[in-house]
Amino acid sequence: MEIAPLRGVLYNQEKVNIDDIVAPPYDVISPEQQARLYDRNPYNVVRLILGREEDRYTSAARHLSDWLRAGILVRDEKPAVYLLTQSFDEDQGKTIVRKGFIALCRLVGFEERVVLPHEKTLAKPREDRFKLFKATNSNFSQIFSLYSDPEKQVDRLLNGYLQGPPVVDVMFENVQNRLWRLQDAEKIRQLREIMSPKQALIADGHHRYETALAYRDYCRAHNPRHTGNEPYNYVMMFFTNVDDEGLVIYPTHRLVHSLNGLMVKDFLERMSQHFLLREFKDNDALLKALQSTSVRSFGMKFKGEPTSYLATLKPTITAAQVVHDDLPKEVRELDVTLLHSLVLRDLLGISVEAQEQKVNIDYVKSAPEAFAAVESGTAQMAFLMNPTKIQEVRNVAKAGYTMPQKSTYFYPKLLSGLVINLLSD
Repeated sequence: MEIAPLRGVLYNQEKVNIDDIVAPPYDVISPEQQARLYDRNPYNVVRLILGREEDRYTSAARHLSDWLRAGILVRDEKPAVYLLTQSFDEDQGKTIVRKGFIALCRLVGFEERVVLPHEKTLAKPREDRFKLFKATNSNFSQIFSLYSDPEKQVDRLLNGYLQGPPVVDVMFENVQNRLWRLQDAEKIRQLREIMSPKQALIADGHHRYETALAYRDYCRAHNPRHTGNEPYNYVMMFFTNVDDEGLVIYPTHRLVHSLNGLMVKDFLERMSQHFLLREFKDNDALLKALQSTSVRSFGMKFKGEPTSYLATLKPTITAAQVVHDDLPKEVRELDVTLLHSLVLRDLLGISVEAQEQKVNIDYVKSAPEAFAAVESGTAQMAFLMNPTKIQEVRNVAKAGYTMPQKSTYFYPKLLSGLVINLLSD
């Protein structure tokens, strides 16, 4: 892959408190959090990534221009690579640190097998981000990507720079985010050389990458002097080593709602044809059993039912026998594929289209939230999932396939507002 430094735009901390202006990625911001971020500071980056004005795209462009003019945002004079660490404490008290760097990546189609996707995307978010690209000509957030470096060559090159004071240090939602600026031309040259033969696997930001490709094509079609070196040929990415000890994937749980005629007893009978069902009276015990299993399994909780279940694929049954889709082995045997194809579609009758449009499905990150939704009656049932393994993600992507949506939740999310990339010289 081809990476390059960028003249990043950073908030001027002499004029704003950095704690007040960062935000999570646009696609995880609820209306309530959007309102809180708006109230927190008039320069919060939410006004750029997810405005609430009637024309959010024109509004974002106006804010960006005004803030640059007023010195709220300042563009670096020299190109740089930005080093980023994110640290947090797990429930057991262990501190996890994920390391990586922010740089530009040359846009290439997925067919070139340089940048690999691992999840499917939907048209509506791509259209939304394309309008923002056109209005602002900027990247406000990094695409989160993985590369393989088992020998830790990049770490050895960059770790010394993490000892000095960071240019940004902000705690957000219990995650410490620290950013350093690397402008050493020789170190950047060495980094580009190390990364040149590697592939980038998109972990988070598929919609933004596909939108960046579409925007590149749009700009190329409207530029009779196109050379291939214009800024729109690149997109801003965060790169982290798939072999980094701080790389964490959490599960995303499924809620089913608004399903007519759901009879729990009948559903369990149909499930028992394919799965061994183990009963639990305690939510924590169910989660503990789910996390300790090494075979294809998920938990189930039903509205109005005191008993929850661990569903485990019978040892006499293979995924190929029950997943009636033309899918490769790498995808067919995933827990999420079994759930979406066999259970949600075939047994519950929720079509692929309805799943993609979230007609009967919602997604939540925490198990307590999933249990609470069922117990309060907001959802009819919850499916509790184990996290997809890193190796499974790699296998699917390298085989040239994609997973169902929401198959992975890489934690922590990247903050918006740390570095902005202007697609202009």
